[in-house]
Amino acid sequence: ILKMLDIDLKNPGLELWPTQEDASYIEEFLKSEWLSANQKLVGINISASSRWLSKNWPLSHMAKLCEELSRRDIRVVITGTEKDLNAANTLVNKLRNIKIINACGKTTVNQLASLIKKCAVFISPDSAPLHVAASVNVPFIALFGTTNPERHLAPVEECVVIRKDLDCSPCYKSKCKINKCMELIKPEEVLEAIDKLLK
Repeated sequence: ILKMLDIDLKNPGLELWPTQEDASYIEEFLKSEWLSANQKLVGINISASSRWLSKNWPLSHMAKLCEELSRRDIRVVITGTEKDLNAANTLVNKLRNIKIINACGKTTVNQLASLIKKCAVFISPDSAPLHVAASVNVPFIALFGTTNPERHLAPVEECVVIRKDLDCSPCYKSKCKINKCMELIKPEEVLEAIDKLLK
């Protein structure tokens, strides 16, 4: 559309403009969760949307990743909407000995941007928070299965895309009985990608 209007897009990157008020809200929120000043924070977006269950990474994989990050003294913040609270609570209850920060349903889009800005790395299936991470220049790990990263990935430099090359993927189906494309993305691979981005 821009080309048709003779507009030359020099920077295709995304932008959001969180305010100082948004940043202060997140500062207070993280302080209330006892995040220490020198502790690394990794964000995990718990789901894509209730309409795209096929994009979601299994909670069991997420739990294993959280356990490993906790062993390394890295705090995890879970992001999502109010609709994700059940899944987030299930995850938190599975990991009672780990201090996970549950931010589901607690942020606006700009507050989410401020929260992601505090993360050393952000992890998400193909969903809006990936684009929020891109807009605030935070390195991210994109987990793709049913959709194609070539069509949907935001233009960024620092990211790792994890996708399994299956005959059925990308299928663009919102539901799947086996969800093999996401099941095959193992916590160890994601951990390796985190290490790569942290370096």
